[in-house]
Amino acid sequence: MQLSKDSIIAASLTILGTFGLADMTMRRVAASLGVAPGALYWHFKNKQALIDATARTLLADFLTSRYDDFPTACRALRNAMLATRDGAELISAALIDPTLRAEVTKVLSVAVPESGAVTALHFVMGATVLEQSEYLRLETTGSGGSQSNSSGVSDPILGLENARQAARIQADNQFQEGLGIITRGLNENQR
Repeated sequence: MQLSKDSIIAASLTILGTFGLADMTMRRVAASLGVAPGALYWHFKNKQALIDATARTLLADFLTSRYDDFPTACRALRNAMLATRDGAELISAALIDPTLRAEVTKVLSVAVPESGAVTALHFVMGATVLEQSEYLRLETTGSGGSQSNSSGVSDPILGLENARQAARIQADNQFQEGLGIITRGLNENQR
């Protein structure tokens, strides 16, 4: 396989989805590609450059789409982050780049002032990082407990799945409520 930016980003996404951002190191990416870590530096000057490129890949559809309304754009950003494990943490780390942050803010600026888009960005990022952290907590602690399957046998996997589903419903409801508060505030402010 020819080493390229695309192959490195693909390996980064695989590691991110399997192990999380903390394990998406240059050394681990290189090992997964069967190359020395130094080979990656021909394509990315450091880990931050790799984080930025990987985040742009996760955000590609979001950044190139045009949304009819502000809440839809916010939900699309959240969904882009939820598409992979630690997606919100990765994108948060990439948003230190003012160019990327401006691009994301511009997409969110559907019929709202820039200050509203910035506020929404902070809300979406924070809510999604916390949501993904809760999913990770459930996964690592097995906090779902055991539930009986259809055969009456205690099944910890079933308990974990039910806990994940409950956490997802709660996160969806909280996100919608928070987005509604921001939207109503922006609408009131525009009067």
